[in-house]
Amino acid sequence: MNRRPFSHPILFSLLAVSACGSNTTSPEAEDAGAVDVAPTSLALDASESEAGVMQAAPSGIVVVNSDYQSASVSFLDRDGNLLQDSCFNSGSGAQGLSMALSGDVALPTQPQLGGPVVIIDRLNNALTWLDPVSCTPLRQLAVGTGFGSNPHDFVWLSPSKAYVTRFGNNAAATPAPDDFDDGSDLLIIDPVQPKILGRIDLAPFAPAGAKILPMADRALLAGGMVYVSLNAISGDWSNFGEGRILIVDPTTDQVVGTLDAPGVKNCGAMTYLAAEQKLLVACDGDTNAGPAQAAGSAIVAFDLSTTPATLVAQIGAAAAGGLPYSNWTVAALDGNTVLGVTEGNLSNSLPDRLWSLSLAGGPSVKLLDSAEAFTIGAILVDAEKGRFIVADGPMKSSSLLRVFDFASGAITATTTIKSNPSHKLPPRALAWY
Repeated sequence: MNRRPFSHPILFSLLAVSACGSNTTSPEAEDAGAVDVAPTSLALDASESEAGVMQAAPSGIVVVNSDYQSASVSFLDRDGNLLQDSCFNSGSGAQGLSMALSGDVALPTQPQLGGPVVIIDRLNNALTWLDPVSCTPLRQLAVGTGFGSNPHDFVWLSPSKAYVTRFGNNAAATPAPDDFDDGSDLLIIDPVQPKILGRIDLAPFAPAGAKILPMADRALLAGGMVYVSLNAISGDWSNFGEGRILIVDPTTDQVVGTLDAPGVKNCGAMTYLAAEQKLLVACDGDTNAGPAQAAGSAIVAFDLSTTPATLVAQIGAAAAGGLPYSNWTVAALDGNTVLGVTEGNLSNSLPDRLWSLSLAGGPSVKLLDSAEAFTIGAILVDAEKGRFIVADGPMKSSSLLRVFDFASGAITATTTIKSNPSHKLPPRALAWY
């Protein structure tokens, strides 16, 4: 999921003011550093591995609900039954916490099953570790380092190391190498302490174009390498570079390669198919291009089993009614069937739409018309149980998690779930825990 709503140029102008107004601290003026608020019974010993406590199956689902002014975190069991409604929200906090949640909150692309849930607060430039059983905030780390770094994703690498993608760039960075205030990077952190260890500068690896910045978006670990999608846009949002994914070696903390998608722009959400060794990436296109945006929008597939990795499939906008794909989410049911979302428009005369798409060029099927545009925030697939859940969050009508079954081979809508009945905030982000 791309930075929502603020990375979308149109939505930025409409929503940024109201969202900032709900913030309890200034993300550019305050750097909270590391705050550990865990009671002794919940504290994690540094010798333990949160990443290593991996269960055979997830316990359940964490949901971020948000209207972009406030946010609320809920927990469901694996079958979608509500366990804890609004256990952590913009109005709550814990002793020692520097920041409550803003309204622009996300979850990591890859979950850490069996450990605390990492909440990514993009507006407050902070990470909060939340115990899913007690809803207790365990610790918090500011990753703004004096500017609006806008963290987009979190990748756990070991008990003492993780990466954080920082979308923001600091035009007033100091020359000092140890204050980590440059942005446009992967921040290296110790997630247990927690503390900042270093950074990997991504600016030299942005695609060609006038003043193009990386604008690092999503990231995931696959086959021992970390793949980082770039929105690749100029700082004034006037120019878009071609689609690029960076390959980072976490043993050396070096960018070791790129995956390029010529003609495609503004790449974000990713998913990895381990059995097929395929990386799927959703790309939105140039949002300034009007009707021509769709020409630069696609869902692309890279085969990571080859050396170098190769672009093996590209599902263009023509497969989904000629509309640009959202780069906020992409999922797959198997090695061929992809779930993608096409964007609506601000007038809501055209809503978001969910599609079943084929990497092999088979027919596309429209599965859902949302009530509004810019509302379908995440798709979570449970392959073992043959179902998937879609976060469909219109603000002017009923916001629900929609459950689809595909166990029989056909995709059918089944039930709906209210993930935040107490505050009725729309569901945006989903992840296993």
